[in-house]
Amino acid sequence: MPPDLGKFQLFTSLKTEMMLNLAVLGTAALSLAALNVVVLESIIMTRNGAIYLGLLFIADIVLFVAFGAYKIQGLVLDPLDEIVDTTEAIANGDLSRRAPKGNNREFARLSRSVNRMTARILEEQAQRTHLEKVASVGRLAAGVAHEIGNPLGAINGYTHLLQASAVPGTEAADALAGIERESARIDRIMRGMLEYARPRRRTSGAVDVSAVAKRAADMLRDQGALRSTQLHTTLGESLPTISGDRHEMEQVFVNLLLNGVDALNGKGEIWLVTQCVPFDEIFGSGARRAEDPGGVLMVREHSARVRAWLNTVGEPTRIIKVIVSDNGPGVPITDSERVFDPFFTTKDPNKGTGLGLAIVSRIVEGMGGTIWVRQAREGGAAFMIYLPVPEGGAGDPTPATMPAIERA
Repeated sequence: MPPDLGKFQLFTSLKTEMMLNLAVLGTAALSLAALNVVVLESIIMTRNGAIYLGLLFIADIVLFVAFGAYKIQGLVLDPLDEIVDTTEAIANGDLSRRAPKGNNREFARLSRSVNRMTARILEEQAQRTHLEKVASVGRLAAGVAHEIGNPLGAINGYTHLLQASAVPGTEAADALAGIERESARIDRIMRGMLEYARPRRRTSGAVDVSAVAKRAADMLRDQGALRSTQLHTTLGESLPTISGDRHEMEQVFVNLLLNGVDALNGKGEIWLVTQCVPFDEIFGSGARRAEDPGGVLMVREHSARVRAWLNTVGEPTRIIKVIVSDNGPGVPITDSERVFDPFFTTKDPNKGTGLGLAIVSRIVEGMGGTIWVRQAREGGAAFMIYLPVPEGGAGDPTPATMPAIERA
């Protein structure tokens, strides 16, 4: 997940600044007028003294207006022109433009609002691009599966026939083994495409997330996949159940854990956390962290995926929060959204198809939740999942003790 954008900056308000300048200017003008009367008293008492006095007052007024116009130009008109130029550039398609911060509270808020609007436009474009990719993969899978599946089955059949008559250890036998291996890889890719493109419907089964997480972790331990990896689990007890498919939820945990093992090259640490938290604890304006300075309200931006999710799910009372993190190399912030795209992978060609996280994202979204990735405090990647708890969900939330990488 990207770093927090909230930073405390002390700005004076535009109203306060203008009032102070006007007070200083008015005081200076009156002082100058009084000084002129005292200094030029002998001239004022002459026959043309009233004319001289009038000219002095006119000069004071001109200076007052000129200085006031100068301050208004600097405090209001120039920043406003900059923001107008920025919005015009954004309206013309230059979404890389950002409004300057401004030097007072009102224009700082206006600039932040304009920049957030631009960021939201970019996020909407990214979401549309993602949906277009999903649709494209679905059409591709539907069209290619039949065209490739049947010839691939025939190739496997012929390969098995030739292997029966091939002499072990010869080049022909090695070539046939290579054909069988690569054919199996093509088959895995095709199955992954079909799994990703298959339409999903929300099921009404009750799923205990902690129980499913424990089952997935035990299964991987039994299979030896976690042989050289330390897995730390902090699973909340008596969590409320959510609506979904238990086998699909198990697939989510298996894929995320294996993804962490691959990122660590089998050696490192992985943390698996499940807990139920109130909605306000995560999204409330008063939420604080241990490292926040006292007396300062920190404004934070949530992931674009979380904001898009909130637009569809509203404000559930409680949320099941799942964290799968590691101390590996992590995910670059530029790839934090792309990792959920189909066929995007940083693994070696023989180690992955780039569909694992895409399938995880589809399953989580099918259960009404959202998933995103951010940097873990131990330096690796932290995959975060929010799943809404249905009203009247069984069980009471039992706060889980967070591991060091996620403790707030």
